[in-house]
Amino acid sequence: MRRAAEWLRKRLELPEVRGLDRDAPELVAVHRAIIRRKPFLRAIYREQYKELLRSLEGLPDGPVVEIGSGGGFLKELLPEVVTTDLHADAGIDRVMSAESLDFADGSVAALVMLNVFHHFPDPRKFLREAERVLRVGGRLILIEPAHTWLWKRLYTRFSAEPYDAAVEDWGFTPAGRFTGSNVPQAWIVFQRDRRRFAEEFPALRLRGVRHHTALLYLLSGGIWYRGLVPAWTFPIFRGLEALLRPAMPLLAGQTTYRIERV
Repeated sequence: MRRAAEWLRKRLELPEVRGLDRDAPELVAVHRAIIRRKPFLRAIYREQYKELLRSLEGLPDGPVVEIGSGGGFLKELLPEVVTTDLHADAGIDRVMSAESLDFADGSVAALVMLNVFHHFPDPRKFLREAERVLRVGGRLILIEPAHTWLWKRLYTRFSAEPYDAAVEDWGFTPAGRFTGSNVPQAWIVFQRDRRRFAEEFPALRLRGVRHHTALLYLLSGGIWYRGLVPAWTFPIFRGLEALLRPAMPLLAGQTTYRIERV
């Protein structure tokens, strides 16, 4: 099975990323170009950004800050968002680490991120920073890979990123920008170890967990692989996923976590 998965990955790999260092800073620009030229993938990003925006209603005053903006385009939907990343690039407003946020205490209305949290070697450092910079009533909104019956099997067979749901403590040995990760890290911190999270971060209250996006990203090929279906089929598959909503706890590939600063 693993040999077949490796063969399939090589056959589907996009020419733009073939042979490139998976942690090279220039990959941000490459991924930005891929997102823009793949309409099916761009439509998925737009849906994910709308998911983030729905969680921002009723915020206190203050900036909304995106962590790990990379090659995304949240600013098209939310022009006032402050985009941040580890490296300067087009579309990045401020360069900073998630472990050392350049914002005053209690000054930020919301921190949002898309598929970033599982790349933090020490998630506690980020959570302490989130606790520090968020205003009371402010929110931390994350969309992260889901640890579900379907996707824990797909990730371990087809993703090059490490997947260890049995790790005892949070985090992992620091590595590169993309290769350094543990895919189910958000599930570990906010679901498996929910009581520990509540004890260590009493000012951060988990308010909601929502599973969604079962097969769309797989069909798109993402930022590394060719798409499996034509772009015009996106509304069809999105409608199919709406019918699968009751089964999302088993099938979802993404989970939204909504956390409030109290």
